[in-house]
Amino acid sequence: MFLHWPLALWLPPLPSGFSPGSRTSLLLVFALLCLPWLQEAGRVPSVPLSRLFDHAMIQAHRLHQLAFDTYQEFEEAYIPKEKKHSLMENPQASFCFADSIPTPSNLEETQQKSNLELLRISLLLIQSWLEPVQFLSSVFANNLLHHTSDSDVHDLLKDLEEGIETLMWRLEDGIPRTGHIFKQTYSKFDAHSQNDDSLLKNYGLLHCFRKDMDMVETFLRMVQCRTVEGSCGF
Repeated sequence: MFLHWPLALWLPPLPSGFSPGSRTSLLLVFALLCLPWLQEAGRVPSVPLSRLFDHAMIQAHRLHQLAFDTYQEFEEAYIPKEKKHSLMENPQASFCFADSIPTPSNLEETQQKSNLELLRISLLLIQSWLEPVQFLSSVFANNLLHHTSDSDVHDLLKDLEEGIETLMWRLEDGIPRTGHIFKQTYSKFDAHSQNDDSLLKNYGLLHCFRKDMDMVETFLRMVQCRTVEGSCGF
């Protein structure tokens, strides 16, 4: 497995006065000059583990914040307070496919998991959302805080998926790991419908998305704390 995460991670920050376009040019020059050698050598430069974790944590936090804000905004707009409790007791809204993954349910159980186990669970959670995010296209489009789309969210998920795979590869000392990829998908949702059934389904889906992204960020933070010196306590 080759490290093919964002090329920008290999380059130091630009000096002051350089524009983003200058960085793009540097990346292009780097790729043209170095990639033939990298292909011949059979590997790519080793990115510091701390930098890989920093990038993964940024993406995980963005996804968690997006999930939290979208859920809260949707709830305030469409779910009456007096109905919130009864709606979440409805199996259609409260069941998440992630419940079928053996995830730790509290801090003690989380601490008992190895770094690779926590990364593996995080990877499964991310992969389980690569398809379902399209069912929330209109919900994301109407988000007043983030102004994003389902394709933007999908790109964030794919980037984090790749990042977690890279971290697993590094922690395994480059030994490839095989295993079942979580391919469960949610039932299709009529995101454009305004009937109560559609609102309930979207509410449930957003609840699961928020819950899963919270777990991913928590698990990644714990692995980073264990692995990278000086990264705890934030």
